[in-house]
Amino acid sequence: MAEPDPPDWQDLARDEGIDPAEVRVVFTRYQAYRRYHRPERGADPLPLETWFRYYRMESASEAGQGTSAAPGCSVDPNARNRGVLARPEAFFRVLAALAAVEAVA
Repeated sequence: MAEPDPPDWQDLARDEGIDPAEVRVVFTRYQAYRRYHRPERGADPLPLETWFRYYRMESASEAGQGTSAAPGCSVDPNARNRGVLARPEAFFRVLAALAAVEAVA
């Protein structure tokens, strides 16, 4: 009997309470980073886990520098990188699942 397939990364995101769209945005940033830092250019890109650690620190720094929303504005000030900052371990699990689907690690 074959082993069951691992859960779809989007299902995993929903189960973890993480917005799949946010995961996709962060993943596209990692893909861009890998395209720029490729061996042909004399650089080896960081593995996903190490890159994510730096990305999270940068996001936290930027969030601390943000300004508050105007009174009466419906924008959620916590929406930007909410999962990255609020639940980094869960976010990384989903991000790694997406990377596995995309064959990038």
